[in-house]
Amino acid sequence: SRLVKHFLTISHFILDILYALWYNRNMSLLKPASHLRESNKMDKHDRILEAAYQLFLERGFDKVSIQEIATRAGVAKGTFYLYFRDKEALKKRLVAQKSNEFFQQALRALYQTDITGFEDKIIFIIDYVIDILAQNKDILRLITKDLSTGVFDPKMTDLFSEEYADVLQILIAAAEESNVKLKNPHILLYMIVELASSTCMTCILYNEPLELAVFKPHLFKAIRQLIEAEKE
Repeated sequence: SRLVKHFLTISHFILDILYALWYNRNMSLLKPASHLRESNKMDKHDRILEAAYQLFLERGFDKVSIQEIATRAGVAKGTFYLYFRDKEALKKRLVAQKSNEFFQQALRALYQTDITGFEDKIIFIIDYVIDILAQNKDILRLITKDLSTGVFDPKMTDLFSEEYADVLQILIAAAEESNVKLKNPHILLYMIVELASSTCMTCILYNEPLELAVFKPHLFKAIRQLIEAEKE
């Protein structure tokens, strides 16, 4: 009787181990499948964005169809609508992503300098982004005057993955680090970005009202005045 009980105890223990091994094996098979589905979903989303970006640069936004974007991305036309309502929605998402990337590049470059003053930091960042646009006129034509979308539009920035920095919060923190108190930092920074993008677009594309190099000092002076006016 004691031997039987001992045997049953060992048997139950072995069965528990076998069940645990079976469960873990099946769960490990399920997890990669789920991960692959999510990865495939993101892959299609990114492929559509990249295909649209290349086509817009090659031929212009108005001359590219949704079917052409889907074909370039290697997806069905119906798949496009799983991710974007229409071509305008895709463009807005794309512009937000690219403009955010430009500001991130500017911030990384800023971190390599010894600049400490808040006004000087803002001027450096704006100047850096303007130079990126000046060197990539096709991208500027796509972005037009929507440079602020990737920084200030919460509907767009909330869609960014963790690799995308919260540019607005970094700029606000820069003011605090420099002991600069601003009345309304969000509105101030929005005005600065909008001023820079709207005025520099015509300078870069058409040299109007001035060539970019001639116009920049006037722009930077105006930005300094805006910052000074918003200080508490």
